[in-house]
Formats: sequence, C-alpha cells, structure tokens
Amino acid sequence: GAAASGPAGTVGTSFPLTPLEWPQTFHDAFHSPKDSRCGFLRRRLLDPDVDWRQVLATRGVHDVTEDTDIMATQTVDLIPKESGAPNRADDQALRFYRSLPGLGPADATDERMWAWYTHFRYHAYSLWRWRRQRNTNLSNYVLSHWFVRNPPEGLWLYNTAARTWWIAHLATKAARASGGAFSAQEALDDFATYAVHYHILMTKYEFSRHPRVLAELVRMLLNEAKGMKAEAGLYAIMRRLNLMSGTHILDVLPRELLRERIVELAEEVMSRPEMVTDRTKLRNRKPFRSLNLGAGVQSTVLALMADRGEYGLPRPDVAIFADTGWEPPDVYEHLEWLKTELSYEVTTVSAGNIRDNLLKGVRPNGRRYLGIPAYLESAEGDLGISRRLCTDDYKIRPIQNWLRDRLGLKPGRRAPKDVQVEMWLGISVDEIMRQKPSRDEWITRRYPLIERGFSRAQLITWFGEHYPDRRLPRSSCVGCPYRSDSEWKTLKEVSPESFGEAVEVDEALRRDPDVRDSITKKGGKAFLHRSRVPLKDVDFSETDAYEDIMAQECEGLCGI
Repeated sequence: GAAASGPAGTVGTSFPLTPLEWPQTFHDAFHSPKDSRCGFLRRRLLDPDVDWRQVLATRGVHDVTEDTDIMATQTVDLIPKESGAPNRADDQALRFYRSLPGLGPADATDERMWAWYTHFRYHAYSLWRWRRQRNTNLSNYVLSHWFVRNPPEGLWLYNTAARTWWIAHLATKAARASGGAFSAQEALDDFATYAVHYHILMTKYEFSRHPRVLAELVRMLLNEAKGMKAEAGLYAIMRRLNLMSGTHILDVLPRELLRERIVELAEEVMSRPEMVTDRTKLRNRKPFRSLNLGAGVQSTVLALMADRGEYGLPRPDVAIFADTGWEPPDVYEHLEWLKTELSYEVTTVSAGNIRDNLLKGVRPNGRRYLGIPAYLESAEGDLGISRRLCTDDYKIRPIQNWLRDRLGLKPGRRAPKDVQVEMWLGISVDEIMRQKPSRDEWITRRYPLIERGFSRAQLITWFGEHYPDRRLPRSSCVGCPYRSDSEWKTLKEVSPESFGEAVEVDEALRRDPDVRDSITKKGGKAFLHRSRVPLKDVDFSETDAYEDIMAQECEGLCGI
C-alpha cells in the first residue's frame, strides 16, 4: 500500500512487504556509512512525486514475502492549503486521516503497523507541519525525524510523519469513544496547541490507549484542565492514574466512576500553583475581593447590594476610595455616610491633591506635565486634547500600591500565582464600553452589575426604594474636562465655591507660565470646557439635557 504510488499524491497499488523487515532494510540503506545511497535517498525522500517501488527496486530491495492487502481507494492531497495555519495540526491532518477509507486502523491488525504503512505518504505534509529551524542541518533533520535508530518502535513513536498520523488518529479515536462529549476537531485543536498532550497519551502508559480511558482524559483536558501546565500537570495526573490502575482496572470502570476519578485528580493538580500557567484557573483558593468605590451611583449601589447579599453577591474584602483631593463636597459627605452603612472595610488612598498639582503644572511624581484631558488650541488654530494620565496617576496606581502592600507583594516583584485579586468595578450595562481587561496578571477585573444586567436607571430606582431620604451624588473631579454641560450647570448652581475653583484652574491653564508651558506649545491655549471658551464665560442657561461623555473615557475607575 503506502510504499508504492501511482500518480503524484496518490496511493493505490498493493505492495507486498514484511512489516518488520522492510522498515529495517530501508533504515539500514539510509544509514549505511560512506554509501552514496544515503545522499540519494535523502534527496529522494523530500520529493513528493517519488515512486517508492522503483526507488526500493533500484536499491536492491526485492526480498519481500507477505502481501498486506491494505489499500487506499482514492486520491489523497498531501499538500496543505496556502490558507492553512502553519505549525498547527489542524483540519488538514484530520481531512487526510478521513480521506483513507480503504486504508485505516480497521484494516490493519496493529495500528502501529498501519502508521508504518502510511508513513511515507505523509512526508510532504509533515515537512510543512514541523518545519526545521534555519540553523538545523537538513540531513540531520531528516535523520532525526524520519529514521531514528531503534525501528520499528522508534519510527512509530518519534518521527514526524508518524506524529502527523497520530494526532488525527488519537483525536478521532477519543471522540468516537466519548459518547458525544466532544468532537474530533476539538480534540485535535487541543493536541495542536499542546503537542505534549498527545505525546504523553500515546507513549507513556498502556492504560491511556484504551478508547474510553483516552476519551475521558481528553475530555478532562478540554474542560477541567484549562490553564494547566501542559506537560507537568498531565504527567502528574497520569502517574496517579498509573498507581490507581494497580488496584482498579481503569478500562473496565463504569464511565461515571472513571470520570469522577480523573476529575478529582485534575482538581487536585489545578489546586497547586506550580502546576498552572493561568493563575485565574487556580482552584480552591479564595481571591481577595476589592471594590473600587467611586462613591457615585453605580459603585454605591454595588457596595450596598453586596453588603446585603442580594443577587448572589458576596461581600468584598475591602472597598477602596481613591481620593484625588478635588471631589465635590457632596461626594465626601456621601462617602462618610456610606462607611456607616457597610459592614466590611472601607479605606481611602491618595496620590496627592490634583488641584494643587494642576496649579503647579506637575504630576504626582513631580514631572512637568498636567496629565488631564484638557482641550487644546494651537497658535495656528489646530485643535486637540492633551494626553490623559490622571486616571492612572490618581486612581489606578494608588489602589494597586495599596493592594500590593496589603497582600505583602514587594515593589517590582511578580506576584505569586496563589495571590489573586478580584477587582470589582461599578459599571452598568448602559456603559458597557467602559469594560477593559486588567493590565496586571494578578488582578482580574469583574463587572458584577453588567453580569447581572443592571442599568443605571435600575440602580437609581433600587437606591430610592431602600434609601428614600438619600440623594446619590455624581462622582468626578470638580474640574474634570469630561463634565457635560448639565453637570457644569449643576455644579455652578449647587456648589458655586467648587465651580469657582474650576474657573481658577481653567484661567491658570492659559495665564500661569508654569501651568501653560507644561501642557501646550508656545502660543497655544488650553481649556477645561470642550467649547474652548473660558469656563467663566460659558452660558449654561439653556442646558437641560443629560450628556454623559464620561462613559467613554474613565476606564471604570473614576466618574462612577
């Protein structure tokens, strides 16, 4: 079968051979020292159009005694499609496997021998699938991937072409025995991502070759073992199963009991920090829950709901208020009230007073730059917005520094895998665009209000029903350029002193050299209001609509 070919890319001629004799003969011919045949065969091996019957005949390989009667009945396209993903055992291998209806494990007495028979029909695809590195000698590459020194076991276990067959074979075999738990494609995708998975399942222990045991192991890899170290984790599970197989015959256990044992072992391995690559998948450890408390509508209601245990919300370990030093007075008053209502810890962190730093033209670290998103106008009339660093300076970093100190993490050192913070942010479904993943591996951001489908209006209604005598404030810096006109108008009417402070900073952006030069080029101007008109001159008398442009900018850390 596989040793002879008709037209390029086809397998269709029965070729008699002795399963053990022929591979050894070919291996010896390839490795013959100081023999010109070696170079000849190396060159011919890389040619997908080779007629191997003729090659072997010219090399003197005629002495074969047994007809295998294993035949492929159709043309096989070995060359991967150009659009295929390189270096992945993907659809191509599976399609190739399925394209041999007359040449398969059911027709062979030993699936290892079948891997042998199909070996040379895979080599074109295999060279593409497992590409050699540029610094690897071609002859050595061919020797190590095709003709290892202990045939027949060596070729079956380790060579490239046999691995191509095995990834498809194991995926199909496991899927058929899984009872519909997963498809061959799903299993193949796992093997393509973690090649060590099929190496371990194929070579290490005999019990893993039983179809039902194999199926349950693959199901575990696809489900319970997500985030596990591919080699160390699976080896740990397999070693325990090997010990277990001494007292339980795994292949005769009922599927439910077998699955239970395998899942228990996976749970045990996934509870060990050194066995996981994704710290968020580490089991049996309670994350430190931290709520970013802006003292506005969403974060206030989320904090109170969690304290009451409503909607399945557990109590956080701490609520952290990052104080910029320039919040409206009603926010500070509301925060003090909230502390009396919550049964868990509420703490305040700060990187300094943002208003004082703005008047000095510096960031908290003393560098010359404002860091607020002021509206700019150049001397030539070009418009722009300055880079916003205030959220990072006054919200993100102070909170993270507090968490690191609380959890005993040294500055600049990577957090251990068993240290994980679940950071809650109060963002509702009508501001869903503010969701962003954490930039730190030890912090996982959660959005409980979005997860439960709450809108801002629903939160206000909930608060009004439970606290009818309280008013929820809007949390944002007094001089935040992202304020809408309705917010500026409310601030001017309700807290004229705070509005006056914002006007003072707005004037300083254009008047004081220290402030002006830290944010604009020579001759440029900066404004707090998006109209690029001095704040004191903006007419808010006609303003009545609510425009929440902050929802697009605050990263879920301020303005909530």
